[in-house]
Amino acid sequence: MNLFNSFFKSDFTRNVVTLMTGTTIAQAIPLAISPILTRIYSPEDFGILGLFLAISTITGTIATGRYEQAILLPEQKKNALGIVKLCFIITILISLLLLVIIIIFSHYLAELLGNQEIRIWLFFVPLATLAL
Repeated sequence: MNLFNSFFKSDFTRNVVTLMTGTTIAQAIPLAISPILTRIYSPEDFGILGLFLAISTITGTIATGRYEQAILLPEQKKNALGIVKLCFIITILISLLLLVIIIIFSHYLAELLGNQEIRIWLFFVPLATLAL
C-alpha cells in the first residue's frame, strides 16, 4: 500500500497525469465544438482550412529550421540567446521571401493546389509562418 501511495505522489506520475490531462482536454474541445462548427461552415471551408494549416505548418517548420529545439542545449545563457536571435532572423527572412513569392505567384500556386479559393488565404501564410 505504501508503494502505491508513493507511486502516485511522485513527480514523474504527476507530470504524466498533467500531460495526459492537457492532451485530453486539447482533443476534447474541438470534438465538443465540431457539431456547432459543422452547422456554421461548409465542408469546402474545412478543406480550405486544412490546406492552409498544412501549408503553414510546413513553411513554419522550414522557416524555423527546428532551431527552437537547440535553444535548450547550450549551457551558457548567452549562447542560447544567440540561437533565439538566429531563429528570429531566419524566420523573418523566410516569411518575407514567402510573401514575395506569394505576391508574384499566388494565382499559379492556387492553380497548382487545385483550389482557387485558397488564393486569398495564401497571403496569410507568411504571417502564420512568422507566428509559428
